[in-house]
Amino acid sequence: MITLPRARFVTLTHAQNAQDLFLSPVAAEVLARWSAETGSWGVLIREHNPYLLLGPKDRRLPFLHDAVKWVQSQGYPVYMRVGGGSAVLLDQRCLSFAVSRPCRDLTVWQRNFQEMGQPVIDGLKTLGLDARFGRAAGSYCEGPFDLVTPEGQKIAGIAQAIRGGSALVSGMILVQQDPLATTELIQEFYRRAGSQQILQKDAVTALNRYPHLSDITIEDVHKALSAGFNQHFQLYWDPFSPQEWALGRELEPKRRVGTNFAEEQIASTAP
Repeated sequence: MITLPRARFVTLTHAQNAQDLFLSPVAAEVLARWSAETGSWGVLIREHNPYLLLGPKDRRLPFLHDAVKWVQSQGYPVYMRVGGGSAVLLDQRCLSFAVSRPCRDLTVWQRNFQEMGQPVIDGLKTLGLDARFGRAAGSYCEGPFDLVTPEGQKIAGIAQAIRGGSALVSGMILVQQDPLATTELIQEFYRRAGSQQILQKDAVTALNRYPHLSDITIEDVHKALSAGFNQHFQLYWDPFSPQEWALGRELEPKRRVGTNFAEEQIASTAP
C-alpha cells in the first residue's frame, strides 16, 4: 500500500479572504518559505484581484518602465515574480495553484515539474479534459512544462523557483478569461517595452471554450483541483497564521512595481 505524503492545504478565495486577497501575488512565496522552514509539503489554491505578473526575462526589456506605466493606466497593478517565466495577466476569471516542498537540489527541476504538476492534470481529468505537459509555441509566458490541451493550446502556465531551501511549482488555469483579449494586452505591453516578441492569439485557450465546460465556474475548478491534489497527497487544512499574513503584507510592496521603478526592481529581488 502506497502512503501518500502529507501536505498542508491553504486556500485564498473571494468568499473567505476578500480583505486579504491583495496578498495573492505573494501567497505562494509565503507557503514556500514555510516549506523551507518546516521541511514539509504545501499546496495552495488561490483566486485573484486583477494584476499583471512579470518574470525575470522581463527585467531586461529596454522600455519596461514605460510599458509598466501603461499597464497601470489600464487599471492593473504590476508585480515581479520570484520564479521563472514572463508576463501573465491574472484576474477573477482564472484560478492559481502552487505546490511547495523542501528542496536545495537544482538538478531535480524537471522531476519537480512532473511530480508537482501531475495533480493538476489529474484534476482537469475530472472535468473531462485531457491535458498534458508541453509547449504551446507563441503563447505568452511560453514554457516546456505548461499544460496544453489535446489540440495543442495552452490551458495553464506553470513556472518553478528553487530558492531559500524550497522548490515552488506554481501556475494558473484559464477558466473564463478571454485568451484573445489577454494576449492582445500582453502583446501591447511587450510592444511598448521594446520587445520584438510576437504572440499567437490562438496559442492559448480557456476551459469555458469547450462546449461541455461553457458554464464552468471558478468554484468548479477549485473542486477539481482539490480532487486532483487529493489523489497525490494527504491534505490537511491549515490556513495561514497571523505571522504568515504579516509576512505577506511585508512582501507585497517589495514585489509590486510602483512609481519608484528603479528602486523597486532592486527591492523585488530582496530575500
